[in-house]
Amino acid sequence: MLQNYFKAKETTMGKRISFTTFLFSLIFIFAFSIAYSQEMEYKEYKVLEGDTLWDISTKEIHDPFLWPKIWKENPEIKNPDRISPAQTIKIPIRLLQKEQPLEEVTAEKASAAIPEPVKEEQKKEVPQKAVEKKIEPVKKNYLADKDLLIASGYITDYITKKIENVGKISGAPTGRSMFGDNDYLYIKTNTQANAGDKFHVIRPSALIKHPKTKNKMGYLITVLGTVKVIETENGMTKAMVTKAYGEMRTGDLLDAFYEIEPLMEEDEHRKPDVSGFIVAAQKMKSISAFYDILFIDKGSNDGLEIGDMLKTISFDKLNKSRTTGVIQVINLKGSTASAIVRKSESSISVGDQVAGLK
Repeated sequence: MLQNYFKAKETTMGKRISFTTFLFSLIFIFAFSIAYSQEMEYKEYKVLEGDTLWDISTKEIHDPFLWPKIWKENPEIKNPDRISPAQTIKIPIRLLQKEQPLEEVTAEKASAAIPEPVKEEQKKEVPQKAVEKKIEPVKKNYLADKDLLIASGYITDYITKKIENVGKISGAPTGRSMFGDNDYLYIKTNTQANAGDKFHVIRPSALIKHPKTKNKMGYLITVLGTVKVIETENGMTKAMVTKAYGEMRTGDLLDAFYEIEPLMEEDEHRKPDVSGFIVAAQKMKSISAFYDILFIDKGSNDGLEIGDMLKTISFDKLNKSRTTGVIQVINLKGSTASAIVRKSESSISVGDQVAGLK
């Protein structure tokens, strides 16, 4: 009799456990399916003439360095540098969603910490707790993002075909020839590399000739990202891509790693009386617009400093000039400088003049 009772009890408990397990499984599957559906939601973007994934990422996500994530969601794009106006690409909704501003979160927490006022009918007043005033750190406004400064590239001060380097990408454990964030690859260096060593990955884009004099100036160098040495594997130096600004390939060159500390934004910027010309644009664009990077034929040897403001000027067929925009110097070489377009009233082109902003 007692045995039958315990058997019945065990059966009932077993059913309860099974039902509970089943219920939790349903909840888990439901939550997972919701998260998965949100993960898979996309916004369709129709490619415009002249668009690149960098441009689209800038316009839609407000961060040009997230373009590899868009590329990853569009496997039909074989070459990210070649997309057609006939294409429609998918942008994950999760990349478009913005986090709640910090000010709002702080305000909510502060309001929650303030006790409700004591009702009048209460005879004994309850002392209110003082709300601690949080001192927010001063927000630093930088002249340009650190990644943007590195990725902007530069023009070499030499015209020999041999590009100065400290090594190159030689292959990969997987046999792949194209690399992005967190990929593993093999490198060959001119001197022994040790675990923890970092290198910039660079690629010469084109030999730049002055648009007016036609004189050779140097090679436009694109900085594709950063790699870090992990270990030596089968006699080869294995490294990992820690930051990718562009698609890396086998054969790309290595440059010595250097830290860049972005300069602080100031209320007033120098407006030197320096005249020159736009000689190139990042990604070899013929026309530049707001936030694009371009290069001018003046540098530190001409008295320029990082942060200097200049205006861009174009001339029509009748040689009549008009101001087309404002640029700001973000990096310097001796005879050249890279600048970011801060204001664009109309298209800015290679060959346009730059002058002091008055």
